[in-house]
Formats: sequence, structure tokens, C-alpha cells
Amino acid sequence: MFLSLKIAVLVISPCINVSPEREVSKTLFIFKIQIVFMEIEIKTPSTTVKINNDNKQTEMINGKDRIIIGRVYYYLTKTIFLIPRLYGITAKEPLVDWKNEFEKQFTHILTNELTLAKLLTLELHFRITSPKMSIIGSIQNGKVEAKVELKALPELEQQEDKIRILVKIDSFYFSDINKKRPYIIPAIRAGLVASFYKFLPIKFEGAPGIPKTLGIISDFINSMVLPQGYSEEVLGHKIYIKDDEVYCDDNILYNADPSVLSLFPIVHFIKNSSDNNIIVIEQHEVHLEEFKETLKDLLNTSKAKLVLVSNKAI
Repeated sequence: MFLSLKIAVLVISPCINVSPEREVSKTLFIFKIQIVFMEIEIKTPSTTVKINNDNKQTEMINGKDRIIIGRVYYYLTKTIFLIPRLYGITAKEPLVDWKNEFEKQFTHILTNELTLAKLLTLELHFRITSPKMSIIGSIQNGKVEAKVELKALPELEQQEDKIRILVKIDSFYFSDINKKRPYIIPAIRAGLVASFYKFLPIKFEGAPGIPKTLGIISDFINSMVLPQGYSEEVLGHKIYIKDDEVYCDDNILYNADPSVLSLFPIVHFIKNSSDNNIIVIEQHEVHLEEFKETLKDLLNTSKAKLVLVSNKAI
């Protein structure tokens, strides 16, 4: 005697309603969950790199253009993080106007970030892909170009008012965008920490941080803020705040060994980040050749996604 089974596949998706006919006694249901992801692809004349922002696995950017690609990747991710919700725009044709406004905001933010970072002289192409939309763009001749392709459309009712329609459109596409806040740790971090150590403690008076005109340097230093009472051990040395100054053991921080100055920022960002963050680390091995295992163990504890920019694997 043969038993006949009917196989039904149910794809769970926020924009699709599936109501399969059921024969409970004879039907086996297999549930296929749609996995949302965001992939960033960057192409230079000599290299192509793809990074999946939703994959927890540590990824590496290596090769000739690794520093430039790593920084462009950081700024693309930062632009996605900074782009505002758009349901409050004035629109005659909600879907078209939302798409145009997204392109405008994305281009404006990325242009501003790359201008401060002195990276607008680059020649490259990029693509940001998610299940519902893609952003295809380039940096050429000192100008950022970006166009949005909508790969899926929300279900809209024509009789609804435009405000409600815009909210639906905005929610539909932004639910597809995983906004992870990125941090970047430059290869020259030891020198930057030694030079700008006075800006690390949180101060209650005066302007915080250093000017944004310093580009990647200001992003790094201004993200690495230390609360009053801060204390951390790095390679057996105590780093702490005393009288609004940062010390390493009994000396001011800039007198610390380069290995301590290099590892300290990595320790700080990994311990103070979550799975909603991405940490880009340039030349993770700098000044740390003697401490490879310590570095490896530290990186393995990261809750944030790590993107290592180096020709040396960990």
C-alpha cells in the first residue's frame, strides 16, 4: 500500500498573503522563511568587493585599493544609517515622489560625507541590494550619482489619502533597510589616540569632539567617547580618566606603548557595541604582531559585525 502526500510550500513575506487549501490528514506543510539581507558591492578599476551587512560573519577587504574601498564601504553604510524617514514629504504621486526623495537624500548625505573625507576624487561604482530595492550609483568626476530600483511594490488602495499611502510606502521599504550604525578604526589609530587624547573624555562644558572637517579622523575620535570614571585594562596596562586627562598606568596616554595605543580603540569599540553596529578595522595587525592570539580572542567576542581591511588574515 502506498501513502500519497501532497507537499505545499508556504513563503512567509510581509507583502504576500498565502492561504493554501489544507487537507490536514494528508498534507505536509514546509515553511520557507524569507531572509532579509543587505549587500553592498563596490567596484574600482582593479577590484570588486561584496559585503553582506546582515551576515554576522567577519569579512575582509584586501588588495591594492583596500583602504579606499573600506572607507567608501563605511560611508555607504553610514549614509544608509543617516537617511531619514520620508513619510512627511509633499507628494502628488506618492510612490514616484518617495523614490525621487530617497535618491535625493541618499545623494546629498553621501556627497557631504565624502566631501569631508576628501574622497570625491575617486572613480568607482557601487550597488546596495536588498530584497525590495537596489541603489545603483557611482563616484565620478567629483560627483555622486545614485538611482533607486524598486524590486517589489507595496499593496496600496487608491481611495486612501496620500498621507496614509506615504506612510505605507515608507514603512514597506524601510522595513527592508537594516540600519546598523557603523564605526571605523583607522590604521593610524595609535597616533590619533596619542594626538587627540584630550578629546576622549566626556566633558560637560565647551564644544565636544573635534571638527567634522577632519573627516575620518573626527568620525573616529568623536565616536570614541569615554565617560567620567572610565577604566579599562589593555595588555596588562590600566587606562583610566583622572582630572579630565586619560592615563595609562602612571603616565599620560600619549606616552603609552604603541601596542597599547593600537589595541585600546579595538577593545573600546568591541566592548561598547552591539549586533546593531558594524565596526570597520583598518590594518588590525598594526603594532600587534606579538599579540596575535590576544587580538584574535578579542575579535571573536564581538557582537557587532566586523569588516577587517588588511592583507593579513587574523
